[in-house]
Amino acid sequence: MNKASELFERLTSIDEPPTKEEFESMLACREEMIPLLLSEIDCFIASPSDIEAAGQHYVRHTLSIFLLASFRVQAAYPKVIQLISIPGNQVIDLTGEVFSEALGRILASVYDGDLSPIQSVVEHEGLNPWIRAGALDSLMVLWKEDVLPRAEVIEYLKTLLDTKLEKKSGYIWDAVALIAYDLHPKELESQLLEAMKKKLVEPIVLNEVSLASCLSQPFQDAMKQKKNVLDGYIKNLTDELSWWLYPDRKLLQKGKDYESLDVPIVDKDVIPGERVAPMGWRSATVVRGSKKLGRNEPCLCGSGKKYKKCCLSRAL
Repeated sequence: MNKASELFERLTSIDEPPTKEEFESMLACREEMIPLLLSEIDCFIASPSDIEAAGQHYVRHTLSIFLLASFRVQAAYPKVIQLISIPGNQVIDLTGEVFSEALGRILASVYDGDLSPIQSVVEHEGLNPWIRAGALDSLMVLWKEDVLPRAEVIEYLKTLLDTKLEKKSGYIWDAVALIAYDLHPKELESQLLEAMKKKLVEPIVLNEVSLASCLSQPFQDAMKQKKNVLDGYIKNLTDELSWWLYPDRKLLQKGKDYESLDVPIVDKDVIPGERVAPMGWRSATVVRGSKKLGRNEPCLCGSGKKYKKCCLSRAL
């Protein structure tokens, strides 16, 4: 067995995850690893039930997706699209919060220049709403990484609001409103107001007052916040996956707003994919503060998710 095959086998179980050194070795033999990782995704696409039968500690399908994204392998793009387009919830159940939290960044990381597959997922009424919203998030990641201009993202949001979304309320409408808000939606004001009037967007997500407040900000000031809107490409694997793969740490690195908090790590015995960086906070841990919470900031309930994908979504 060659080195790449040995490292590929080390991706199998959450019980004995790869070390930082082994992840670095995978990067060093990237070209030999890529065909093995792609074959794992092919197996996942062909038979999600086989992945399910491998048991809750099997994680190679999930780690393969992250590795391909971190390697920026464009050949993975159509495969991830095919995977997330499988009807039903089996795929998202088998990847846990990997897709509900990181799908946008994964798709952007393997993007091959063709937006139509992402758009087909966003516009597919029959798919899981978190999958659709995650595909939409990829446009924001591509904007942040200077691959897509803001104008192109705005124009696509306009087509969604005008014609391409089903005319009934649902999380995909809320996801469009959230992204529009982050882009300072001066060109979309009439469409957003119409969506609010028809009760397609939940008021807690966006209402006339919050939209007016957003638009009252100078456009250039809003654009300066681009770096804070969301994370970019999938990059350092040990950073991305540390809370999920290595839950025995005593304390979490909680970010600049939470340095003083000692938050316990969740129990290690979890379903694969239940934790994805920066997951690992007990949802029962309540953290209070006077700071106004931005929709893209960590939720104060202590889940580790962004507010818009945690307590904000539960309130809808």
